[in-house]
Amino acid sequence: MSVVVGVIAALVMILLLARGIYDEVAGKKRLKEKLKDSFGKKSERSLSPEEFECLTHFHKNNLKYRQGCQIIDDITWNDLDMNEVFLSMDTTLSQTGEEVLYDTLRRPVKDAVEIKKRDEIITFFSENEKERLAYQICFAKMGRLGKISVSDYLNDLDGVSGDNNFRHIFCIILAVAALAAVFARPVIGFPVFFVVLIYNVATYFRRKGDIEPYIVSFAYITRLIRSSRELVKIKCESTREYTERIDVLTNGLRGLNINTFILFSGRGMTGGFLDMVLDYLRIFFHLDLIKFNIMLAIVRDKRDDIRELFELTGMLDASICIASYRKSIDHFCVPDHCEGIKVEAKRLYHPLLQNPVPSDVHTEKGIIVTGSNASGKSTFLKSVALGCLMSQTIATVAAESFAAPMFDIYSSMSIKDSIMTGESYYMAEIKALKRILDRAESSDAPMICFIDEVLRGTNTIERIAASSQILRSLSRSNVLLFAATHDYELTYMLEDYFENYHFSEEVRENDIDFSYVLKEGRAQSKNAILLLRLLGYDDRITDAAQKAAGVFQKENRWEKL
Repeated sequence: MSVVVGVIAALVMILLLARGIYDEVAGKKRLKEKLKDSFGKKSERSLSPEEFECLTHFHKNNLKYRQGCQIIDDITWNDLDMNEVFLSMDTTLSQTGEEVLYDTLRRPVKDAVEIKKRDEIITFFSENEKERLAYQICFAKMGRLGKISVSDYLNDLDGVSGDNNFRHIFCIILAVAALAAVFARPVIGFPVFFVVLIYNVATYFRRKGDIEPYIVSFAYITRLIRSSRELVKIKCESTREYTERIDVLTNGLRGLNINTFILFSGRGMTGGFLDMVLDYLRIFFHLDLIKFNIMLAIVRDKRDDIRELFELTGMLDASICIASYRKSIDHFCVPDHCEGIKVEAKRLYHPLLQNPVPSDVHTEKGIIVTGSNASGKSTFLKSVALGCLMSQTIATVAAESFAAPMFDIYSSMSIKDSIMTGESYYMAEIKALKRILDRAESSDAPMICFIDEVLRGTNTIERIAASSQILRSLSRSNVLLFAATHDYELTYMLEDYFENYHFSEEVRENDIDFSYVLKEGRAQSKNAILLLRLLGYDDRITDAAQKAAGVFQKENRWEKL
């Protein structure tokens, strides 16, 4: 009978093992098919404000380690709608990839060799599906933490209160002694056991409350190390420089992956019976606190290696993401980083637009763009700025061809006032412009800047007088300016310093048709009053406005109402 029971038990174990293997293989197959199908498609991810803020922390926390490199400041980032651009391309599968992609977009480099290296890896993943899928499966195993940033906890490790394992070992000795007393002399043993239990539980939760957030980040670090070990096994010549360094780093971090089940498995009381038992053992014997202290010492000592491993794996995941992004947009080019202060682009467009109208750009002098409302001026400036940024970060520009030097990139385009600080629109605008002027004065390195409706927050006479001087001061040998304006006077005042381009429209009986085609020369048409009429404003308002504008153009004065 016992033999039969043993055979049945063995068969059950074999069936469970076989089912586990089958589920793992089937799950991996489904994941591969999903990854194949999603490659080259626009990202459909949406993030809460808290989640988006969290993914920026790797970039912010590492600024102190990156002295001397250019950072895209918040004004320029927001002007270019970079949060939306980031989300449109973010098909990364891991937290490392997501945070490194964001960090990469905010740190343009000035090293053509580095950009070439990035392009080679991106191209490799574009052309080699088998290796790409193998890497993606590893990144999927890493996963994400959502509203927790590992870099925050790495930076805050010094703030974790000191603790050693002697008192926890003492708790183990007490627990063992109490259990022994229960079996030896129950009358005395049970009271002793309950006293030890209360003491061990109280000291356990006092410490556990301090370290709980760090346990989550430590769990991610162990997944990072395990998945990185699997990456190393994928032999690819194109990524060898990365994987060799990853191999060295993970070998030095092996101590973090020993007996981690004590700290991470079966957490909470909602798992299976064995998980629940393990939870009770942790509490009574302080097992996870002891393991945490061992891991804490290693992480503190190896945190620079962990940061480097985070960045290396993140760059590989981000490279696959960019390979997919290249396939998802209308057309792209790998940029040419040329000498001289100029921008040359063919069929340049903005990748967020559904049906973009490409533009050709060739200037060594800088450009002032005019045109009526909604004609495409701001979008054009953003397209050029985005092209420069992408050329120095992800080696991928939404254009047929793009050539520019390694610029410092600044803008003043979508400035807002602030109720919280009491800062007016005009004050915010002149501060944004001042930082551009200060940069132009302080460095001879190439700079490209984008200004939309300079000094729009003040009166016409002072705006034209001041903005003409500001723009003229940016006509320097090391600065390339792109500006958009409604003040046509500026196109005449500054025609010796900048080239004039414009956007125009075709006016019909009840409509305006915008071509969004960039043309040489200054704009001649105005449509602000016409747009009021097309939107249903009372004819008395629009007719009177048109008449008043005509009088001003002829007599240079406004009639009293």
